[in-house]
Amino acid sequence: MSLVLISDDDPAVRAELKQVLLKAGHSVLEAATARATLHEAQDHDPDLILLDIKLPDMTAMELLEELRSEASLARVPIMMMAADADQDLLTRTFKWDIVDFVHKPFNTNILVAKIGAHTRLNLAYKFSRKLSKEMYMSRIERLETQVQATEEDMTEAERHFTWMQPKTPKVDGYTIEVKYRPYGKLGGDFYDFVWLDRDRLAVVVGDVSGHGIQAAILQTMARKLISLALRQEMDNLQKVVEFSNRELTNDLPPGSFVAATIGVLNTETHEWHHVRCGIPYPILIKADRECEPLMTPGGPLGLSKKADWAIGVGTYGVSLQAGQGMLLMSDGIIECYLDDEKKEQFDVEGVIKAIKETPKDGSMIATICEMANLEHRADDDATLISIARK
Repeated sequence: MSLVLISDDDPAVRAELKQVLLKAGHSVLEAATARATLHEAQDHDPDLILLDIKLPDMTAMELLEELRSEASLARVPIMMMAADADQDLLTRTFKWDIVDFVHKPFNTNILVAKIGAHTRLNLAYKFSRKLSKEMYMSRIERLETQVQATEEDMTEAERHFTWMQPKTPKVDGYTIEVKYRPYGKLGGDFYDFVWLDRDRLAVVVGDVSGHGIQAAILQTMARKLISLALRQEMDNLQKVVEFSNRELTNDLPPGSFVAATIGVLNTETHEWHHVRCGIPYPILIKADRECEPLMTPGGPLGLSKKADWAIGVGTYGVSLQAGQGMLLMSDGIIECYLDDEKKEQFDVEGVIKAIKETPKDGSMIATICEMANLEHRADDDATLISIARK
């Protein structure tokens, strides 16, 4: 049947409810605090939450706001449990779209009937959404077939795809270079530049799993979603990746994911900080061309719904001195094969060697691409962005 989360600080109430719901054929989760309720709901996606109006560590209104702010929980049915003395507060909880309420002490027959009705409706909604997603993916597959039908259509799609790529900003005191090379006419890599205010510039390099038209559609969605997260959370990059991961987990097709580096440069103070999620490590380039790959922990976006997922994402910060810079890249450049047998890859060592061999006034990215023989050896999309302080 359905999964019901019981949230009440009274163990006797939880035990009674659990017994009744198990007998009715439901699966049951329990939580004794508001924070535990939030974590259980994020981790297990219940079909209904049975929520006591008074929990010890958070007000009901605060908890409801937290639950409804989660995209995956915004439509989960919530039933409130309240004593007669809590009627004013109970009325205010309807602001957060609770579906029903029960009075304590409760009539178990009525309670079971209400829970059964609401969980059936929620399961029907989930099935409808799953069907809609399958229809969406089916339409993408049909679109891919149609677009592949003629070279003329592909050329037109490529023209629009190129036109949609972000323009490289001009920043006083900095040189910014971009290399974006899709493996085919359309690619799953993406990049973006987002001004958070007059001084802070966010820089994104990302890579969606897969290839072709589906990857191109998903990367456009991912780029816009991360841009939205940046504008909403500004330079709080932990919250940016937490928001992005939550939304992508709900919207990406099963098995798909997004790898990305998201950084913010303060062009006034020259402070740089970034998070990295499943993409090659950014490289700090020093004035003497010595290179330091920045071992920043973090897994791909869109694979885990766990509430504590973002804890594993590390943040790195550095003050860029004159002559120093950052290199961000997707895995396409390091996975270029140097031989026809595909035994030896260009790898990070090849990138660092190319940086060191770049002429004083030359382009690092151009040298990297030339030494990797990117145009002839690439097996994937490749994106590189270099940010150098003058």
